[in-house]
Amino acid sequence: MLWEGRNIRIRAAFPRMAQFNLPLIAGAAIVLYLVSLFLSRQGKYLTVALHRKIWNAVLLISFIATLVFSLLNLVLFDYGIKVLPIDVNFLHVEFGVVLVLVAAFHALWHIPYFQQYLPKEKMKPAAVVPQQPAQEQKPPA
Repeated sequence: MLWEGRNIRIRAAFPRMAQFNLPLIAGAAIVLYLVSLFLSRQGKYLTVALHRKIWNAVLLISFIATLVFSLLNLVLFDYGIKVLPIDVNFLHVEFGVVLVLVAAFHALWHIPYFQQYLPKEKMKPAAVVPQQPAQEQKPPA
């Protein structure tokens, strides 16, 4: 692969970037979210509105970072530019993990909104009425 040699050199220079940090990032994001949710539910230190603003900002920042690193990765790959001392694909994936997690939190907030479009009661199946064979009609006499 075109990038393989470059990635090996970069990862040798930056050993902490040797693999993706999915458990670390996911764990940190979930713990931070739960802490901010707890504080906002108490209402003393953080309001629910501020809690949502913070996580909407994190969602926006992670989206923009994922977008920038994705486009940068695309341009660098297409033109074969190998001058950056960082692994752009690594950063794209790391910010993408944050984006997916925060987007899941965001979607969970909006469950009540989507529930209004679901039927309130379970729909009962229509009763099956057996059809009787058609009877011959006699002409009136």
